[in-house]
Amino acid sequence: MSSQAPTFGDTPPDYGSQIAWLKVFFCLILAALALRLWYLQIVSGEEYRLKSERNRSTLFEIPTQRGLILDRHGQVLVDNQLSYDLFVTPGEVGDPKKLASEVAGLIGRDQVDLEKRFALLAKKHKFNSHLWLSGLTRADLVALETRHYDLAGVTIQINSVRRPTRENFAPHLIGFLGEISPKQLGEPPYRGLKQGALVGQSGLEQSMEALLHGQKGQRLATVDSQGRVLEELKVDYPEPGHNIRLTLNSRLQRVAQSLLGERAGAIVVLDPRNFEILAMASSPTFNLHDFVGGVSAERWRSLTEDPFRPMENRAVGGQYPPRATFKIAMALTALNEGVISPETVFSCGGALYLGSSRFGCWARGGHGAVNLHRSLKESCDVYYYEVGRRLGVDRLAKGVRRHFGLGRSLGADLYAERAGLVPDQAWKLKRFGAPWNFGETLPVSIGQGYLLTTPLQVAQYTAVAANGGTLYRPHLVKEVADFEGHLVRRVEPEAINVLELRKDWIQAVRRSLDAVVNEPGGTGRRGQIPGVRVAGKTGTSQVISLDRYQVYSRGGVLPWKYREHAWFTSYAPADEPEVVVTVLLEHSGGGGANAAPLAAKLMAAYFDSSIDANIMPPYQAQPDKPTGWRGDL
Repeated sequence: MSSQAPTFGDTPPDYGSQIAWLKVFFCLILAALALRLWYLQIVSGEEYRLKSERNRSTLFEIPTQRGLILDRHGQVLVDNQLSYDLFVTPGEVGDPKKLASEVAGLIGRDQVDLEKRFALLAKKHKFNSHLWLSGLTRADLVALETRHYDLAGVTIQINSVRRPTRENFAPHLIGFLGEISPKQLGEPPYRGLKQGALVGQSGLEQSMEALLHGQKGQRLATVDSQGRVLEELKVDYPEPGHNIRLTLNSRLQRVAQSLLGERAGAIVVLDPRNFEILAMASSPTFNLHDFVGGVSAERWRSLTEDPFRPMENRAVGGQYPPRATFKIAMALTALNEGVISPETVFSCGGALYLGSSRFGCWARGGHGAVNLHRSLKESCDVYYYEVGRRLGVDRLAKGVRRHFGLGRSLGADLYAERAGLVPDQAWKLKRFGAPWNFGETLPVSIGQGYLLTTPLQVAQYTAVAANGGTLYRPHLVKEVADFEGHLVRRVEPEAINVLELRKDWIQAVRRSLDAVVNEPGGTGRRGQIPGVRVAGKTGTSQVISLDRYQVYSRGGVLPWKYREHAWFTSYAPADEPEVVVTVLLEHSGGGGANAAPLAAKLMAAYFDSSIDANIMPPYQAQPDKPTGWRGDL
């Protein structure tokens, strides 16, 4: 067996083509790497630079605690309870629509709404964390935490939501929170707040927003690519909002709400010595607990579409003809202007005739010779027609605006406060393009016509008579303190006007108001309480024309919406007043028969601390003809 060895003369194998292909392959790899480097550094360089910076640090907001609301004795009316907020960093979210779908499915929210919110946040700094949803429950927290690592860019922070401490207590005064609106963003009370923040939307929560909301903190932290915090670099701690102590007496507020029950109306309790508001009830009402964590669309619609307007604070926002209670302001204005004295006498024959027009007195047979004392005690209309003739509408309007704050808002710590209306010649010309008729002054003189007041304004002129002539600014806030309890501000009584009137003439008005309640023939005798002398004035204001009223009256039962409003305004003790109580009942008939007994019960509660109302009646929608709302027609 033999083998043949190669010789030096044989031709070697040709590897040239293989080497050429290797060169092409390596060139392609180098080209791809160069292209990738170009893409990363040039095309996506800014994005990755920001991500790199973001991997070093991210700024998180730290929610603050909203200030507490307390009554005059320090009892907490509104505090905070634990909740959770969902934050998102838009730059870390690959597919916003997919993220919104996953979150919506986990916590039962509307996906479209989440997408809209995300779109607004994406316009801001992409690699900062922004509030996406607030007021999450613990169940929401658990659902999100189970999928947390699949939700890139999402973080959860502990926060708090508002919690009223009592069921159905003073909802119109306290108010509720809602998400800040585009209109509110940038306005002075809301500066520094962002889309998604919860702010006051009614009551004191709204008017005291700048004091209550505090300042959020910030946390600078190192995070990884999934947004997980690796290290805290710097923390600026939040500053809680200020606590607000009110002038409100909780016990009197409960009694006032209980007395109104389901009747449409309002009660105002005021200290005439400084115009502190001790109680302010409005009915129908609503439940603040419906708004904790956000009110449902269905509940909001039911409240706003209710014809009995449960969201309206009738005490400061309802505008009504004050009828005979206005005679307090008329008497003091006429005395101050010198057109009458306490001894001035007018004759009442049951009506005053002006040309062919007849202006009747409620007493068809007349009152005969009437001085100031009888005019208030028996509520003679003709007496005040004569006073109005002598004053004229312009001097009348100027006087009641200046001395009692009518026709304007005095700023009682609530945005819902309305100005009412005090007409004069210029007003009618501007409003109707027609001159004032002299005969239009007479209805205004007895609290009808174009004249409109709020229950708070009626309490104001009652308090001016009670304290001897000083108009103060009514207020609900007594003190403001920081979260450590240090006093920030104490609200002192602010005198707006003082009547330049002889003290004995003011006393003459006060003796007359005493007679309304305590002398035979007085219209307010159902306002009496044992052991304390009460002074006051009744009023029964029409809501339709006299002709129409007579047509319905002759037919028997007057429909509820056409019945008169019942007024009673009072103060006590009559000789040294320390409390004013004003009651308005819508469409309830005579003030002496219907409003005065409620005022008497509230007066009794003021002077007897053992009287309370522990259970507040729940709000129920009133029928078209409410039962139990009877007027003495």
